[in-house]
Amino acid sequence: MILNLLTNAFFAVNEKKRQNPENYNPTVAISTRKTGNQVEIRVNDNGNGIPQSAIDKIFQPFFTTKPTGQGTGLGLSLSYDIVTKGHGGQLKVEKHDTNGTTFIIEIPIQSL
Repeated sequence: MILNLLTNAFFAVNEKKRQNPENYNPTVAISTRKTGNQVEIRVNDNGNGIPQSAIDKIFQPFFTTKPTGQGTGLGLSLSYDIVTKGHGGQLKVEKHDTNGTTFIIEIPIQSL
């Protein structure tokens, strides 16, 4: 699931770089921390971000924001199921206007 989030982040920053904005420095970051009785993993990128209209559908099977032929729309759906159903955690997304996206995985420690 983390590999899927990283792959999506790399795709997002590459797409923004192809648009050739001046002084753009593609960045993907991953961080972890323990918060109370859970582990939090954040994958952050400074790509184009996810359109607001897509946020509510982003974890649905076969929904993708990628161009036709470049994504099946299953990665985030499967990741969501693994985190929520398999580990009793949460997978959330934070949109940062047109300046990237952060995916947050929260997993209870007892499920690890």
